[in-house]
Amino acid sequence: MNNTELYERLGINKNASQDEIKKAYRKLSKKYHPDINHEAGAEEKYKEVQEAYETLGDEQKRAMYDQYGATDGQPSGGQGCFGGFGGFGGGGAQYGDFSDLGDIFSQMFGGGFQDPNRPRKGQDLQYRMNLTFEEAVFGKDTTISYTRSTDDGKRESKELKVTVPAGVENGQQMRLSGQGEAGFNGGPYGDLFVVFHVAPSKDGFEREGATVYSRMGIDFATATLGGEISVKTVNGEVKLKVPAGTATETNFRLRGKGAPHMRNNNTNGDHIVTLYVEVPKKLNKEQKKALEAFRETMTGEHKKGFFG
Repeated sequence: MNNTELYERLGINKNASQDEIKKAYRKLSKKYHPDINHEAGAEEKYKEVQEAYETLGDEQKRAMYDQYGATDGQPSGGQGCFGGFGGFGGGGAQYGDFSDLGDIFSQMFGGGFQDPNRPRKGQDLQYRMNLTFEEAVFGKDTTISYTRSTDDGKRESKELKVTVPAGVENGQQMRLSGQGEAGFNGGPYGDLFVVFHVAPSKDGFEREGATVYSRMGIDFATATLGGEISVKTVNGEVKLKVPAGTATETNFRLRGKGAPHMRNNNTNGDHIVTLYVEVPKKLNKEQKKALEAFRETMTGEHKKGFFG
């Protein structure tokens, strides 16, 4: 392997930053992932991308690869760092004690010389879970299915029971340890990250953490005279007393009627409802007459009506 091949696998040059390497890896890993791409050769491409990132994503391994074309401290030609001295002192000659090579590489690259055959953790996987607004608020138990590699290098279909905690939000993720790809050289399995995608509420609710927001229209008479209305929340209908003289776009807080708190599902956030005054577009004769009379009492004079 030459010292540019891994860069070519990711479609980047040798001067690429770690952020550029990570970005290229994520793009290609998603493109060739066996769960997404079922074309011939996609799985092999996926493995090549994983191998490239395993080296280039680690600054120590990358430095060694840039110098030797490999991560084991030996040139990729296969002779080894001291292979050129094979004839020195005769065929059976001993080459001395090279036990301090680890110290040499430690000084060169700022860390210990790592055994390429050491056990290594497997790659992490990501699973997208779509939730309704209500499922995100209250949580649910479900079963997911996905594929991953096994210790013998094969792919397996795996089913996993997952408990979605109450109060999750869009974009949050949950880590399931040991449920990712198989490890290398007997290393542990990687992790599975379940990423939640929450659909908009069909009832017009919005959320910020445990606080739920909604808007509700009230008529002119209720805003002026006051009254009692029923407000829909994620926890059911709640009665709200509207004080007389309520202006449009006034907020009211319904305590404890929001979503559960993520870290304490025994308590809920609040529901904030914004009341706005709905102006009727059509009135019958009696309604017009009543409003004209009202306006006259406010202005002291009779003018052409608001509604023609």
